[in-house]
Amino acid sequence: MNIDTIKIRPANFDDSEFVAKSVMAALGNDEVYAVPLKKEIKATIEKITSICQREDVLYSWKNTIIAEIDGKPIASLTAYDGTNYKEIKERTFSLFDEPLDFDVDLMQDETREGEYYIDSATVLPEYRNQGIGKKLLIASIEKGKELGIPHVTLLVNPHNPKAKRLYRSLGFREAGEVYVFGEYYQRMKLDTTEPMRIDILTVLPEMLEGFLNCSILARAQKKGLVEIHVHNLRDWTLDKHKRVDDYPYGGCAGMVMQCEPIDRCIESLQKEREYDEVIFTTPDGEQFDQPMANSFSMKKNIIILCGHFKGVDYRIREHLITKEVSIGDYVLTGGELAAAVMTDAIVRIIPGVIGDEQSALSDSFQDNLLAPPVYTRPANYKGWKVPEVLLSGHEKNIRNWELEQAIERTKRLRPDLLKN
Repeated sequence: MNIDTIKIRPANFDDSEFVAKSVMAALGNDEVYAVPLKKEIKATIEKITSICQREDVLYSWKNTIIAEIDGKPIASLTAYDGTNYKEIKERTFSLFDEPLDFDVDLMQDETREGEYYIDSATVLPEYRNQGIGKKLLIASIEKGKELGIPHVTLLVNPHNPKAKRLYRSLGFREAGEVYVFGEYYQRMKLDTTEPMRIDILTVLPEMLEGFLNCSILARAQKKGLVEIHVHNLRDWTLDKHKRVDDYPYGGCAGMVMQCEPIDRCIESLQKEREYDEVIFTTPDGEQFDQPMANSFSMKKNIIILCGHFKGVDYRIREHLITKEVSIGDYVLTGGELAAAVMTDAIVRIIPGVIGDEQSALSDSFQDNLLAPPVYTRPANYKGWKVPEVLLSGHEKNIRNWELEQAIERTKRLRPDLLKN
């Protein structure tokens, strides 16, 4: 099956039975796809179909999109504006004749005003694990954006890490827990409004401009997934010669970056928006690593101040900086290279930046393991052969081999990672 041939369309009234089966399957009842159907299952499908035929319920066909191949529905996703959720939820569950497996009165609200809520998504069993659900999710996210709703939300069972990884790869982030359907589920939220913004403060903007406008970083900005702005601190000094440094008190050698231009620049930026972090690149900062990059990628707006000269007036670090970061135990001429490294590591894992989100999530250090060896064609070059398991097409064996190789390489090359 070529996933590119799949058509995604709004559901219509005639899809109501398929939507009903999808809702039941999403609750763990794959018996709805059995042939022949049990009598009691068939009766339940008929009842829920009558509910899905309505336009004023949560599981209405009007709230659903369908994935189909050659006119045959193979998957569906139901999502809706959470504004009137309580009222519609009460109406929906009042239409069920039979007792449910959970107490509706104990359920917390799954969604609320300002959220486009993805209630359920189901793919026919024979079409699962082929990326169809992901296509539906992306279509639903776009629908939420078109409607101008600030957030897209969904729930994930905490015992389903595979689904959680998929949602995170699309930009969803954890947003608390709710008690529904008799157990606690993790809420996940994706913002549909402004992209992430990184403001870099430097005395040498020319060192950054070429790097930030090439390759993946350039594509990320072109796609509107991130905004990167470089600010020349010399534009913020009141000195007529554009100086931003001065001699240190105490008589030691070197020059120190002054408070005034840095403070004026940061103050101006903070008047326009809130910043989650104001980061200072310095050799004596906390070591930058993949978990820190992951954490920064979830922020909305960050400022990176590039250290230079002998350092920065310590009052800036005391009063304005929220995080001090080093990329290694060595000294550079300035923090521009460190800012470039951090920006690249942060941006490349923003959902949508890399075409294959799973590629970024499987990089070295994401799980405290080095990446396994990778190979490409030809399979035999000068007698140097690709491991047979990679040519086998056996997915489980390949994944097991990759894990074994990752563990072996980490033990041999970076045993310190396994201690974490």
